[in-house]
Amino acid sequence: MIEQDTYWRRDLLKFGERLEKRYRQRKWSARTLYNIEKQVFLSFYIIRKLIESGKADPGVSGFNCAIMKYPIREGAQPSTDPKTFGLTYELFRGSKTALNLKELCNQFIHSFIFSPFTPFKREMFGIYFVSDSHSKTGLYYIRLIKVIEIILSAGRNRLINLNLHKKADGTFRVISH
Repeated sequence: MIEQDTYWRRDLLKFGERLEKRYRQRKWSARTLYNIEKQVFLSFYIIRKLIESGKADPGVSGFNCAIMKYPIREGAQPSTDPKTFGLTYELFRGSKTALNLKELCNQFIHSFIFSPFTPFKREMFGIYFVSDSHSKTGLYYIRLIKVIEIILSAGRNRLINLNLHKKADGTFRVISH
């Protein structure tokens, strides 16, 4: 049970700010990917604990998140290797789906697959993920801006809206509305 939520919220704000910097990151290593997974895992664990202890604003705890779901190919076995996602999942047959915030937390906390989407090893745009129990039916994708928005909303205990802006130099910046 969380009695004093201030410390937990501070961590969420810190994690959200760190994830926002991934839009400008150019070098990727195994350590970087570990840090991203750790920050996302801890963030969604904290969010779930805030919800379960009644410390989350109803607007935040009742949030439904629109994400993409890609069905598994018939006869395919789930794999954690991003290089095989195209062979395992129907990446061109995705459909929009929604998960409530607690379901989303559980998908990240129990993730069997967690793979940041960094095209050409440049900016990070999103995360492919799915829990072990759901990996046999499909793969989820969420945009990084949405992950940051959820984490910062829980950290501030109010829903916020973020947008992504591409600057003249080609880098991205997160803007709050």
